[in-house]
Amino acid sequence: MRAMMWVRAMYNEIILTESSWWFCPLKCRSHNKTYKGLETSWRFPPRGWLKFNVCGVVFEDKAGGGGVLRDEGVARAFFSSPSEAKDAEFAELKSIGVALELYEGMGWATCCPLLIEVGSNVVFKWLLETESRAGKLHYFFAEIERSYLSFEKAEHMGNKMEKAEHMGNKMTFALAIAGVKRLDTFKH
Repeated sequence: MRAMMWVRAMYNEIILTESSWWFCPLKCRSHNKTYKGLETSWRFPPRGWLKFNVCGVVFEDKAGGGGVLRDEGVARAFFSSPSEAKDAEFAELKSIGVALELYEGMGWATCCPLLIEVGSNVVFKWLLETESRAGKLHYFFAEIERSYLSFEKAEHMGNKMEKAEHMGNKMTFALAIAGVKRLDTFKH
């Protein structure tokens, strides 16, 4: 499973069929740019930027999160982690926190602007409109804003958030599902 996640993260243009992976890894590659009849829709970040796609899920009463950091399509880091969240939106917020921690810890916060792409409409609205946030999450939002705004004070000025297009966060969704089944956070 870890090898398949690594291949998916490192080579965005390769579409793997997970069901075939377990039987014959050499034959699981799909040679077209569509998956189950749908076009892939991951968008490249602006030149010189890094893009962190994040996702949170709840599956069978367990939550997990995942994220992939890319520059121009090449994966530079990814993570998969369990979460104590009770819903997918909070799991996605926790994933943003892990993504910011990873971004800062690897030293990119001072040299490259960051674009964070979320999959949830609710989380995206919470990030943009402070009055729409759930009251119990204010402390968590304060932590995200503290980290994120501290990056904006660096020379590059201009970190931003975006909403992922439909089917634009498939890799992070797979990492989040894997995170549900993990006992601890995996970062690479």
